Formats: sequence, C-alpha cells, structure tokens
Amino acid sequence: MTIEQLIVKDDEKRAKIFKALSEVKRIEMIRYLHHNRDNNTCGAIVKSMGMDKSNVSYHLKILYEADLVSIIRNGQNKNGQLREDTFTEFLPGFLDSL
Repeated sequence: MTIEQLIVKDDEKRAKIFKALSEVKRIEMIRYLHHNRDNNTCGAIVKSMGMDKSNVSYHLKILYEADLVSIIRNGQNKNGQLREDTFTEFLPGFLDSL
C-alpha cells in the first residue's frame, strides 16, 4: 500500500468518525460509556438516556461502524465499550473534554 492509499484510508475513517459524532445523542452515549465503564449494557444505556432500545441499538451500530465502540455479547446482554485506541489516534483529548 502506498502512502497516498494510507492517507486516503485514514481520511475515510476520519469522515466516518465525524459523521458518527455529528449526532448529539451519540456524543451523549460516548459520554455515558466513558463515565460508566462498569454499567455499560444496552439496557443501562436505555434507562440512562431515556431512549427506546431500538434507538440505542441504532446509534451503537453507527458508533461501532466508525470504530468508536466495540460491542461485547455477554449471554443475552450486549455491552458497549469505548475503543480508546481510535480516540487516541484520531481524536486525542476528546474523551477528557467530556
């Protein structure tokens, strides 16, 4: 892969990240996950944010596709977890601002 191809790939990832962050609810979800690392099930997010389950799932999917969160299945539960490596690489200091 050439340097230009790597730059284009990084720019595409940046665009996906910024698109995911263009919705206030998704920023609120990131804030919740950042401050509540021990209680990060979809159910807890639903309860905390006052959204219905399908809305939370939709927004988590967008964040997942932008590599901002990982989804870990634990039996019937799904847990959201921040991908701190992505934040460190593409948005240094962002989580500290929450």
